[in-house]
Amino acid sequence: GCPGVLAVLGLEATAPGECELTRLLQDKLQYEMRLQYMKHYFPIDYTVQVQYEEVLRPSNITRLRNRTVSEAGLRYLWFHVSSQAVLRIREVLPEKHPSWKYTQELCQLFDALGEEYSKYRQ
Repeated sequence: GCPGVLAVLGLEATAPGECELTRLLQDKLQYEMRLQYMKHYFPIDYTVQVQYEEVLRPSNITRLRNRTVSEAGLRYLWFHVSSQAVLRIREVLPEKHPSWKYTQELCQLFDALGEEYSKYRQ
């Protein structure tokens, strides 16, 4: 495996393509970048509605692990929840918004990771 953004949840990418893509996502999802693009550039009253099920918490990961969900299944769950969150944000951003390019790059990385997962997902 390789260290990456999935390591936050105690997961490790295993395939070379997945490893490189998670490294790129980790770079893009660094705290400073998220703070700049997802907080400072958004008006104070700007909100994106999400359902409870769309939030992935570390406690949920622990619960799923205890129910013997596979590491590959957990990685795919992280990918799905995270990519859907970025898509929800993109739905409310006008193209001229300062965060448009940043979220577009995230979408492209998640799309590439989705293609990687489709190669070997059960």
